[in-house]
Amino acid sequence: MIILRNVEILGGPGVRDVIIEGQRIREIVSSAPGGDPEIAFGGALAFPGLINSHDHLEFDCYEQLGGGPYRDYIEWGDAIHRRHAVAIAAVEAVPRALRVRAGIAKNLLCGVTSVAHHGPDPACAGAPIHVIGGTRTIHSPRLGRLRAMLVPERRLVVAHVGEGVGIEAEREIDTFIRWNVWRKKLIGVHAIAMRADQAERFAGLVWCPVSNEFLFGCTAPIARLKKHAAILFGTDSTLTAPWNIWDHLRRAREHGALTDDELIAALTTNAALVWNVSNRGYIAAGAAADIVVARKRHDDQREAFFAINPEDILLVMTNGVIVLLDAALRTQLGAGANLFPAVVNGVEKFAAENYLELARTLRSFLPSIPVPIAANG
Repeated sequence: MIILRNVEILGGPGVRDVIIEGQRIREIVSSAPGGDPEIAFGGALAFPGLINSHDHLEFDCYEQLGGGPYRDYIEWGDAIHRRHAVAIAAVEAVPRALRVRAGIAKNLLCGVTSVAHHGPDPACAGAPIHVIGGTRTIHSPRLGRLRAMLVPERRLVVAHVGEGVGIEAEREIDTFIRWNVWRKKLIGVHAIAMRADQAERFAGLVWCPVSNEFLFGCTAPIARLKKHAAILFGTDSTLTAPWNIWDHLRRAREHGALTDDELIAALTTNAALVWNVSNRGYIAAGAAADIVVARKRHDDQREAFFAINPEDILLVMTNGVIVLLDAALRTQLGAGANLFPAVVNGVEKFAAENYLELARTLRSFLPSIPVPIAANG
């Protein structure tokens, strides 16, 4: 048992104590009795672990590549392989397992506790965050294996759809829908060229505004599409977007297509529901103990939430286990906590994985990596 003492829960009134027992939240009280291990936060902001609904974990060692805007993902792919062949070869020479670890680090350091990886099985058993599984991923209607849609199974099907501008990008969504003869539950990623009637055929749409704008100079018509499908939020990989999900959220907020509460739901409750990630995405008694606590830099909760950066994160917990802790709080834990020092954007943290060693190893292959983990303490 451990108590997270004196936290202000996003969406709730006042300061509370959150009692964790095993993998779940046992109860939330005004003042928990002493006697159990605890960490005191002095009124910091607590919220559910974020759910990043789109990433390519093995591509998170890339710097952004491209010089768009492009017509679609086909044009972009052709362009970067012509112009950046050397850079691509350098990253692909890094063992895939290391690149996947970098992708997991990128997410954890930002307060993501569940991530939907798009692509082949990332083989990351034992990772400090959840990698959402049990889905069938298809790259896209033009590059994916659409025959997989004909397999009579109940798995979620996830694909890039409408990733571009113009009639061809719109029509490929119709093609994808026609292949769904078994009426499977579909999640569409990007949806820039999507019509409202097409959106109705999807359980969820993943909005990646920063990646979209970098590649195509525009993003999905989310204000219209949200009336027809649940909206989720994704970063995409560092190949097309910076590593810090909080910068993505601030950009999404500037669009005004979602209210603050809708944008928060896209990372929490909506995402948990669409991905069938049970008991996650909220903080309440009985829920899975996937919790983030961050410094509160504004009196208003929502302003404080959208002002967060990775340096502000004080704690990340998954299934009741602390996987990231700010150095200022380290002395409140007993000596038994198995955490490694890490320096992120110049701020000392402790993490469940040895990210100093990971950064050193990655930099032995690449001159720089996009996630700012120091290679020395």
